[in-house]
Amino acid sequence: MLYNSSFSTEAGLKYFISGSFISGIFLFGASLIYGCLGTLNLNSISLLLSFPFLDINKEFSLILLTGIVMVTTTLLFKVACAPFHFWSPDVYEGSPLVSTIIFSVIPKVSLFFFFIRWISAINILFLELNNALLFLGIFSTFVGTFFALNQIRLKKLIIYSSIAQVGFLVSGLSVNNLGGFSAVYFFLIIYTLTSILIWGHFTLFYAFQDRINLFYSKESTVLFISSLSNFFKNNSLWALSFIIIFFSVAGIPPLTGFLSKILILYELVDYDKIIGAIALIIISSVLQ
Repeated sequence: MLYNSSFSTEAGLKYFISGSFISGIFLFGASLIYGCLGTLNLNSISLLLSFPFLDINKEFSLILLTGIVMVTTTLLFKVACAPFHFWSPDVYEGSPLVSTIIFSVIPKVSLFFFFIRWISAINILFLELNNALLFLGIFSTFVGTFFALNQIRLKKLIIYSSIAQVGFLVSGLSVNNLGGFSAVYFFLIIYTLTSILIWGHFTLFYAFQDRINLFYSKESTVLFISSLSNFFKNNSLWALSFIIIFFSVAGIPPLTGFLSKILILYELVDYDKIIGAIALIIISSVLQ
């Protein structure tokens, strides 16, 4: 954290408060699951849920489902899926660039890996949650897309774009089969690579601006999208590659971002979630 920056202090305080609150929800949900099943091992949970004892006692099933919803909500918070994304734009905006790059990209790989294992463990009760995950995925794509259109800061534009990409990943999880998980893994690989390239270009832009400041002996900011105006004249290769990467994120063919989104949409259609696939296509077309 930048101790002399009020924005960094505010970001750290927001993440501390929201993280503490969501940690309490996770612990309470985990305690409910442990109280009902006597274990938190995912393999044991999957085995116990395969028995039909849930239909015998409705109160028992309700308590167990409440715990599962709480743990699932925690995972959605950690991956910054709307409406649990409220912390990420301000926290990442106020964080140093290195911290933003590391914590906005790398943890999502392990989080979605655990998310898939979690869904596989609660497969019996997942019928109650798959429609909710699909709705949250569509809503996250909507929020990330339309809020990104109103941003004037380049860093927040990238953050809201990642929220929209998370919406596709969560929508793919709602399919809950091998094809859906494979599509999520492929999308996650492409998302990680493009995120690294985007933040890498963002870092290079800082370096370019530092050279400009030394040459002209004046301050210039990299916080606003308007700073990129006429940048093609200064570094055409950087500007062209930056545009290609954003086209891939938007899902424009024949780039890899288009293929990763098509796989998610195909699995949704194959799982008879046609309305959800159409909604994602309409929302994504705004970026194009």
